[in-house]
Amino acid sequence: MLGLMLHMGLVYKPRLTMYWSTDELFHTPVFSSVMPRDRFLILLRFLHFADNSGCDLTDPNRDRLHKIRPIIDFLKQRCREVYYPSTDLCVDESLVLFKGRLSFRQFIKTKRARFGIKLYQLCTSGGILLDFVIYHGNTARELAQLPDFLTTEKIPLTLLQPYLNNGHILFTDNFYTTPRLAAYLLQNGVGLVGTVRPNRKNFPKALASTSLEKGEAEFYYESTRKVMAVKYRAMKDKAQKKPKVVHMLTTAHPNTMENSKKTDKDGNIIKKPSCILRYNHSMGGVDLLDQQLDSLLVLRKSYKWYKKLFLRLILQCALSAHKLYKLKGGKFDFLHFLHNVCNELMMKSPKMNQDVKKLDNLSRLTGRNHFPGKRPYEGTGKEKTAKVKQCRVCYARGLRTAKGKPITTTWICKGCPSQPGLCVETGCFEDYHTKADYSCV
Repeated sequence: MLGLMLHMGLVYKPRLTMYWSTDELFHTPVFSSVMPRDRFLILLRFLHFADNSGCDLTDPNRDRLHKIRPIIDFLKQRCREVYYPSTDLCVDESLVLFKGRLSFRQFIKTKRARFGIKLYQLCTSGGILLDFVIYHGNTARELAQLPDFLTTEKIPLTLLQPYLNNGHILFTDNFYTTPRLAAYLLQNGVGLVGTVRPNRKNFPKALASTSLEKGEAEFYYESTRKVMAVKYRAMKDKAQKKPKVVHMLTTAHPNTMENSKKTDKDGNIIKKPSCILRYNHSMGGVDLLDQQLDSLLVLRKSYKWYKKLFLRLILQCALSAHKLYKLKGGKFDFLHFLHNVCNELMMKSPKMNQDVKKLDNLSRLTGRNHFPGKRPYEGTGKEKTAKVKQCRVCYARGLRTAKGKPITTTWICKGCPSQPGLCVETGCFEDYHTKADYSCV
């Protein structure tokens, strides 16, 4: 079922029932080969992830994510176990589109979805998901218990617990960044680079009130906290000629200006503070993840919020798996990678295994990727033997060995869905892919 749901994002149709349509304009035989339509719809209707009897719905302090808590705990654990990140990390919000009735539904006008379920995510600069926290209105119980810290400060501290004292650098936006957070992380072996609101507590007021010309920057170093505050005015103003000013905090950069790749109208190279250039390069991990998932239309309209959240988490894990695959030298893009994942999931269907010869009949005469290949060996050392398979053409022709046993071969066709055994020396491989009725000689 999961393979079909992911495949629906690759082959989009307006309604679910169209995937099982026999109309020539909509017919996609793989869906009916894996599972009947009515069975898929009833499984989707009763898709569930937790035991409702374990939660008291009248308790105001109940876990509001109990419907999907087992999936959340499992995925968070696997994200920590599978990959340990490099230096740059970033924390940002993401929004899963949901417009139904939900007590913890959020509105963020800067996000593409605008309405939905908010996730606080920890990612690498390349978009690999490491950890996440789902906002449900009572999230304070899941955050680090640090007195006098704001909730927005506790979120990155909670996500960073496994990565403290290892020399990482965290990039945040002005929703999280404060001088207190920067000093605390520096004491625990993590640098911080982030934009900051100039009215934050302990931010230098003299720097906030400083007037700057275009392209100018001002630095202020606080020796007690070892935090540097930066104010920079961009070369281009905002709309209505309002100055574009950026305030930042950093514990990982000196007070230096570096050449950017941009030039002004006179051809002079624009210089920016080094912390801003590093921030622009490494901050967009979460936004990159959201952008790459927007092209997949897997998330269908649903009255059950936990179903949409489940699919979104699965897609994010699939995208992270693809990024790890690319780090190991893989060449397939994400769509090709997801296609292979769907193929492996759907081939495990019992009905698919029964009807796999029907799929072969569609591809064996029309496909172009039919090449003979050897089956792998079994065992080791002297006990190493070649795996054999019954030749499909010889069996259809009624041919047998001298002892009356079926003819077997180590050759298979890797381009056919069932990978049938086919003798190469006797021409069975060629007959199977060129003759509509290969049972006749």
